[in-house]
Amino acid sequence: PAPSGGGGGGGGAAAAMEDYRGQYRLRGFISHMGSNTQCGHYVCHIKRPEGGWAVFNDAKVAVSESPPLDLGYLYLYESAGPRA
Repeated sequence: PAPSGGGGGGGGAAAAMEDYRGQYRLRGFISHMGSNTQCGHYVCHIKRPEGGWAVFNDAKVAVSESPPLDLGYLYLYESAGPRA
């Protein structure tokens, strides 16, 4: 018989993944500073453990007063565990 995708047969791990309903927290994101993609550069905004955001811009790190959450190119999440 032909293999049924997912590897390993049995389906135990695959079945568990299908049932998993995780929650995720936004930890950071990458955004672009500049008038277009041909000029400017990318920076990283990281959520601080004590609250608020920090922006990493090359060797400079500063408080990000108003991070552009809607303008991210790449968003970084961490698992907050399964949903109840």
